[in-house]
Amino acid sequence: MRDGPARFSPHGRRDAPRQFDASALCRAGRLGYSTAPVLEQVLLELALLFALCVGVAVTFHRLRLPPIVGFLVAGVFVGPNAIGLVRHEEMVRELAEVGIVVLLFAVGLEVPLSQLARLRRVIGLGGGLQVLGTVGAATLVCWLLGVPIAAAVFLGFLLSLSSTAASTKILVDHGELSAPHGRLVLGINIAQDLAVVPMILLIPLLASGAAGSSASALGSLQNLGLLVVVIAVARLLVRPVMSLVCRTRSRELFVLFLATWCLGMAVVTAHLGLSLALGAFLAGILIADSDHHSQAAAEIEPFRDAFSSLFFVSIGMLFDWRAIAADPATVVLCVLAVVVGKAAIVMLAAWGLGQPFWVRLRAALTLAQVGEFSFVLVQLGQRSNLLASDAERVFIVTAVLSIAITPLLYAVGRRVANRARAAADHGRAVGDDRLRDHAIVIGYGPTGRTVVAGLGSLGIPVIVSEMNAATVRAEKQKGVPIVLGDATRVPVLKSLGIERAHMLVLAVNDTAATSRIAQLARQIAPHVHVLARAVYTAESDGLRRAGANDVVPQELEASVEMLVRVLRRFLVADDEIGRQVRQVRHAAGAGDRAARTVSTDAASIAEFVPGIGFRVWRVAPGAPSAGQPLATSGVRKTTGCSVVAVRRDGVNLPAITPDTVLQAGDTVVVLGPEPRLSDAGAMFVAPVTVATKEST
Repeated sequence: MRDGPARFSPHGRRDAPRQFDASALCRAGRLGYSTAPVLEQVLLELALLFALCVGVAVTFHRLRLPPIVGFLVAGVFVGPNAIGLVRHEEMVRELAEVGIVVLLFAVGLEVPLSQLARLRRVIGLGGGLQVLGTVGAATLVCWLLGVPIAAAVFLGFLLSLSSTAASTKILVDHGELSAPHGRLVLGINIAQDLAVVPMILLIPLLASGAAGSSASALGSLQNLGLLVVVIAVARLLVRPVMSLVCRTRSRELFVLFLATWCLGMAVVTAHLGLSLALGAFLAGILIADSDHHSQAAAEIEPFRDAFSSLFFVSIGMLFDWRAIAADPATVVLCVLAVVVGKAAIVMLAAWGLGQPFWVRLRAALTLAQVGEFSFVLVQLGQRSNLLASDAERVFIVTAVLSIAITPLLYAVGRRVANRARAAADHGRAVGDDRLRDHAIVIGYGPTGRTVVAGLGSLGIPVIVSEMNAATVRAEKQKGVPIVLGDATRVPVLKSLGIERAHMLVLAVNDTAATSRIAQLARQIAPHVHVLARAVYTAESDGLRRAGANDVVPQELEASVEMLVRVLRRFLVADDEIGRQVRQVRHAAGAGDRAARTVSTDAASIAEFVPGIGFRVWRVAPGAPSAGQPLATSGVRKTTGCSVVAVRRDGVNLPAITPDTVLQAGDTVVVLGPEPRLSDAGAMFVAPVTVATKEST
């Protein structure tokens, strides 16, 4: 077995790679189990650590702090630099490396190619500017301070990554993952996760440069080529193998396949001289676009949470308070440099995306910390001695502290941004006072565009709220009444005139955001009718409880429309179609709150009965049929066409019979053979009179 990487000792020196020493585990411990078997000792310590994680997670949840901070604190508390509760630190770290593999596999499952396409601008431009800008700035500063170029670039890699676990957990807890700054944070996090891959590949090249050996660089390139071949083969195999496994309908077999796939790819990349983490990440990406992605994510989640918590505890165990005691000024300066520098670069990247100030500020302070994957890179860099032991110890302390203060930075950013946004919202609200009994449309995607176009064609006042700044700029130039705003905020809803509106249409493709907006609308303006869109039928009841009056589930409406079209192709009567639709809606729990099915219109009858058409005419004064019952007007008798509908004074007559008398000004719908429709039209227009001049 190949020796593991060198380890950072609690005394600030780098230990040589070593095999696991079973005899060391049998030495007397502080807990008094000197004669206990080795496995029993290790399991006892793991049980104590997991119990501590449970207690810390509950405590920090009540304090509204991310559990990751608690895990780090727990690691500091039980580590060798504190009470030393964990005696078998090496074994804990070996198991924590499994947590790294599972964590990266789970991250890969959350990065399907389709999601990358939707966020490609944020990931490519925003994330690219942030990662490259941070690497470049950190490299330059470290090089100016006398750090070797290879170590400076390596430090740039470490500082460019932010904590995905800490930032996304805070956003989810506050319900702001779908907000503009939440989407920006998510996109940059994805870019950073993707950047880990080339960083892992470049670390051996940095090490070879530091050693002055070109053979190592050539070997890394060869391994990279082999990795490309492995990925290509794996991509061809993953779908058929997964389909074969899923056809067995065995959950146990599916979990075994996931474990085999994840660990197998990890072992392959490790054998190529790369890392276990890289293989796990690639394994997750290959499954992310499959039909069984959701099931895989659900099955891996318990393992991810358990082992990742152990990983963060092990990172906390590396924290050495003596580094702060030895040189507190250096540690404080490093933390300030990391927070201020990363926040500034994120704000510049968000500015390049055209985001407003408050979005830039909140995203910057949410991402102003060192990420958990930086610890992964540190462990990889230990093999090549890229960092001196003192620099590595200061970095670890700085990283742990930056993650620990993330909740405080988030709170500061939230308060400052709320003040700036309230002023902007107040300025926007002044120009909207003229709106009365209008419709508010939240979201300007395909659904929102359709609703706004329909309202505009009828002259109904409408205003749109959209969170995509580029969309707002483009649509404003077209004359669309659209504003940039996060409708999950009370000031934005008030600026849209929610208190004077007649209807609120929620056309966003985010159930959490839709629910929050419906709740706020119900609190601010109880009289407003709220129409919400849901993706799945199961989400409808939750949205109604949140405050929506009507919910249109895409899943239900698509199934109803498909049923109607299928039945119409079989020439099923409209009353039977209506009965079938009502049964479907009743089974889905929609009742009468969903839109009813429109009967077959006259224009589509020609699809089933060739040669049949329809026309709409207005009965003119003096027309042959004006003032005549249909039975005596001669429309059907002379032309073979039938009057199937009559609209009078804006209201359709309830029934058309032979005794129905047509009046001047009525609108009639006539159905009949296409060649005779023009003859029928002559019955509803006034006859042309030719004036003659009397001869003298």
